[in-house]
Amino acid sequence: MKRISIGSWTIEEDVDKTKEFYDKYYLITEGCDCDFCANYVLACDSFPLKVKDLFKSLGIDPRKEGEVSEYMENIDGTHLYGAFYHIVGKIVDGPKLWVPTKVGSEVSTPNFVEHNGVEIGFSEDLALVPKGFPIPTIQFEIQMNVPWLLS
Repeated sequence: MKRISIGSWTIEEDVDKTKEFYDKYYLITEGCDCDFCANYVLACDSFPLKVKDLFKSLGIDPRKEGEVSEYMENIDGTHLYGAFYHIVGKIVDGPKLWVPTKVGSEVSTPNFVEHNGVEIGFSEDLALVPKGFPIPTIQFEIQMNVPWLLS
């Protein structure tokens, strides 16, 4: 595993094992046929180079495996999306990503940090990990504005 620092986190990751999983996995649109997921997969090619490089550095194909949510349309016509993906690795240091909104609350808010124009975070609190995903596993979360490309 290779140790890297991204935003407020230091992680150890196995890029090759992560990439190997994504190379074999199916597109998000093969598990969901909604317009929001279809637009996200289509828009992946138009992500800024720094965002594409971030996904590549983690071994992630952003069109695959992740859980994608569209939150709203912005005034400029882009859409605010949140997504999370899984990485073979572990968190060495960094803040807790999901913080309760108040003491004793079950509702949490993300502790994202800005990185290359998008909001990101890493967590050991995992959701929807695909069967057979290699361990150890951490979750990468990203929030960004995405152009609407569907006609």
